[in-house]
Amino acid sequence: MEPALIISIISITLTGLFGLWNLRITVESHKMKKDEYFREKKKYLQEEFDKRPKLEVVKYKKTMDKVGYSQNNHDIDVLVLPILDYKIIDRNRIIFSYDEKTLKKDEWVNIQFTLKNEGKSPIKELYFAGNSPQNTSVFDVKNDEYKLFIEHGALEYRVASYDEIKPQQEISIRINFHKDLVFGKMISAEASLWLIDTYGNIWEQPLFFHQGKIYDSKQKTYKEFTEYTNWKSIIKCFHNPELW
Repeated sequence: MEPALIISIISITLTGLFGLWNLRITVESHKMKKDEYFREKKKYLQEEFDKRPKLEVVKYKKTMDKVGYSQNNHDIDVLVLPILDYKIIDRNRIIFSYDEKTLKKDEWVNIQFTLKNEGKSPIKELYFAGNSPQNTSVFDVKNDEYKLFIEHGALEYRVASYDEIKPQQEISIRINFHKDLVFGKMISAEASLWLIDTYGNIWEQPLFFHQGKIYDSKQKTYKEFTEYTNWKSIIKCFHNPELW
């Protein structure tokens, strides 16, 4: 075999070996970077979870044997009432029917919560939303606007508070019902509290208002938040019940 041919074969072999070695280094480097990325992401998510806001029950009062409504300074004051019927007008409008006696405040009963932010992050927005969009509405009763909504067959599904809730700060929530139209579930949570912290993260806490319990906060996406609390998303389900 000619020396030049031998040298050429050796050169090709060494080049191939070097290429394989370089490829292995590149693959291992990519794997290390990928592993580092997932480690950092996991660390970031853990840190976000550790500093999340979370509301815990400090006081719970259920007043079902005493009727009447008094104007108090609750952070969130809602009326939960059943939907009796609905009529689809067009693709953008539905008229909902409610019992007229619902408007009689002197026949209301209520449940009251005092909650404390036991988390490490402030809450910049708090939403109370019902978990039965098929058959209930939730109205803000801190002013009289809700009366027009009920009389004109509107649908409301969440009530908001935009006052910042700092760690260790307490808030109050009152849930009102007409004494003859008290809504409740046997097993699952009747409502949820949706929290948006100062970092823009969204958290949900299921609220069992007849049992006086609240579950720990769980992170949610903006899409989930709007799907479960925005009346525009819920209206679509009345048009197409399969979406429920």
